[in-house]
Amino acid sequence: MAKTTDKVLFVDDEINILKSIQRGFLNSSFDVMTAECAKDGLKILEDGEIDVLVTDYRMPEIDGLQFLKIVKKRYPEVNRVILSGFIEKSIAVESLTRGLASTYILKPWTNEDIEERITHILSMRKILKSKKLLGVINQIENLPFLSNIYQEFMDAVNEEKPMSAISKIIQKDPSIATKVLQVANSAFYGLKNCTSITQASVTLGLDTLQDILLTISILNTMKWKKEHTRPLRDIFLQSFIMNTHLPVVHRYLPESRYYKVFPSIGLTYDVGKIILLQYFPERFNKVKHYMSCYPDKDFYQSELMCGYHEITHQEIGAFFLDCWNLPEIFVETAMYHHTPEKSSVQYREIVELTAYLDSSIDLLRKAKEIDSIEAPPFPQEGVPRTVIDEMFTSMKKKMKKQIFFEA
Repeated sequence: MAKTTDKVLFVDDEINILKSIQRGFLNSSFDVMTAECAKDGLKILEDGEIDVLVTDYRMPEIDGLQFLKIVKKRYPEVNRVILSGFIEKSIAVESLTRGLASTYILKPWTNEDIEERITHILSMRKILKSKKLLGVINQIENLPFLSNIYQEFMDAVNEEKPMSAISKIIQKDPSIATKVLQVANSAFYGLKNCTSITQASVTLGLDTLQDILLTISILNTMKWKKEHTRPLRDIFLQSFIMNTHLPVVHRYLPESRYYKVFPSIGLTYDVGKIILLQYFPERFNKVKHYMSCYPDKDFYQSELMCGYHEITHQEIGAFFLDCWNLPEIFVETAMYHHTPEKSSVQYREIVELTAYLDSSIDLLRKAKEIDSIEAPPFPQEGVPRTVIDEMFTSMKKKMKKQIFFEA
């Protein structure tokens, strides 16, 4: 018999909290189940179809991180959320960077806050599992994946291993190491004759090295042809410009901590275009042709006009970021960067910024003389106009650079 209602499991060793949750969610759109410890939670997971797991961090015997690690291995399809106090925020962040949870909720919280978050997570699940989207994804014989090198790299970064150890991880795969250095030495970053991963990381910084490695890891699992080189370079350039400038304005906003924790958000937001170019080149070219006939339309608008509702590069990109176990903020930014009003309240600001920068880059792309273009009105308060103008000037300069890539 098909399951008709979504099920959410709350695990917390404080009985009063569980009783409060049960009372608070009596009229919610999802069924609530509770467990007082990780062992009881695992029994419920074994017996029933749980959609979302919300677990406290501080628990006896098996703590929240250990519990999430077990659940990830046994029930990877369950969406995982960790609850923690503010002083344990670093633990919550660690759970995201290690792929153990998709998002976290800090105490003190209200039932209304949690219900809103869970409802949004469930709505995203429905989009990512829709028959229409899965019908497209199932046409891909071998789904792309993130390389083991990237996973090892992130583990080493989270464990704060020395740079020498981190460099050795990248050097395990000569083809990846070579491409990382090629990108680092491209005009976009401006390094010259950089011949070692360690030198690149010291000069560019660990965050930038992570960005480059993430991009190469995604691309290395796919087979590219010579005719892909130019559109790939265009996608790369837009993504790297996004990732370079998103933190410039994001730091002025109240929730700027997100970008400090996840510096590659801007790099993956358009990954759906890479998937389309690789696996659905006819569709990619059809959309690009429509854009050439109607220059006022962007890629997303052209997809809609070509009839690809609910299966645009937004949903496709979000699907793979979710499959690659990247945090919810990555998935949301990919899924809603053309429709930020649909994003969750938690990540709304950064999705709106991504949408603004994406349209700004498109504006510069279409301009015959980009130096004469002024920055469009900024969607949020709190960012000085001088900062916006300086950022726009920097974007213009980056538009004239190139990211190295040979298909």
